[in-house]
Amino acid sequence: MSVCVADENDAWNKPLESLTLEGHTAAVLCVAFSPDGETLVSGSSDKTVKLWDMSTRKLKRTLEEHSEMVAAVAFSPDGKTLASGSWDKTVQLWDIQTGQQKAVLKHSGRVHALAFSGSGAILASGDSDETVRLWNAQTGGLRQTLTGSDGPVLAVAFSPDDRTLASGGELDNTVVRLWDVQTGKLERTLKWRRVDAVRAITFSPDGLILANGSSRSEENTIRFWDTQTWEPVRAVTGHRQGVTSVVFSPDSKILASGSWDREVQLWDVQTGRFKRTLSGYGGAVFSVIFSPDGKTLASGSGDKTVRIWKMAAQ
Repeated sequence: MSVCVADENDAWNKPLESLTLEGHTAAVLCVAFSPDGETLVSGSSDKTVKLWDMSTRKLKRTLEEHSEMVAAVAFSPDGKTLASGSWDKTVQLWDIQTGQQKAVLKHSGRVHALAFSGSGAILASGDSDETVRLWNAQTGGLRQTLTGSDGPVLAVAFSPDDRTLASGGELDNTVVRLWDVQTGKLERTLKWRRVDAVRAITFSPDGLILANGSSRSEENTIRFWDTQTWEPVRAVTGHRQGVTSVVFSPDSKILASGSWDREVQLWDVQTGRFKRTLSGYGGAVFSVIFSPDGKTLASGSGDKTVRIWKMAAQ
C-alpha cells in the first residue's frame, strides 16, 4: 500500500490556473470532453445537460429532457453523438450539431454509468437493477444484458482494444467484473479483502493498466491492475473520504482522482507517487476528465460548478 507523499518536482509544486463555469443549480455529477476537445459537457442533479464552448468558456446549449438527475454523460468516438444517463431510468442520445434528441433507451432502474466502445459501435450502461446493458450505438437497439452483479452498477469502462468491459458497483462483494464484449460472458473478477464499493473504473489509454476507485474501506483506495496478468500492481491512498472518479491522462502517465473529500489528487502511474492536490471546492468532486490533448483537467462538483484546470508541463 502506498501513502500520500508529495512529489518534489518544481513543475508540480507551482500553482495551476483554474476557471469556474457556473450555470447549474445543483450538484454537477458528470463531465466529458468531445473527442476534438472543443466542447465540454456536464450533467447535473438539476436534471439538465449543459454544453460548454472550450474556446470561449461560454455555455453553448442546455438539454432539458430528463426528469431526474443526470448521473452520466459520454461522447461517441466520432464526436457526433452525446449519451446522457439519468435516474429517470433512461439513456438519451443527442445529435451534437443540432441538439436534437435521437433516441431514448429505456431501463428498469436508475442509470449510473455510461461508456462508448472505442469503435463507437456499442454503448454500455450501468443500472441500479444490477445489470449492464450493451446497446447498438447507431440504432439504439439492445444487443445484450449482462447479469450477475450483486448490487447497482456504478461504473463501466471498455478496454482500448474493445475486447473487455469492466464494471463495478455497490454491495457487489468487493469486485471488479471483467466481461467478454463479444460473448457477454463473465471472464474474471478482481477481488480484494475489504468490504468496499467500486464507484469508478478506467483503463489507461495504452491498455496496460486498469484503475478502480473505492469508497467504503477505511483507506478510500485507488487500485492499479496489470491488464496482461490481472494481478494487482499497487494500491494508493491519499483521499480522506471515498473516491468517486478516476481518469488517466491521454499519455497514460498521470491518474487524476476525485473524492467526497472535496479534492482532486494527481498520481504518477509508473511509480504510484502522489504528485499534487487540486483544492478549493465547495462540495464533493464527483467527476474528473482530461481533455484529449492532456493540457486541461475538468471536474464536476457538489458546489454546482464545473472547474477547468490548466495542467503543468510534465
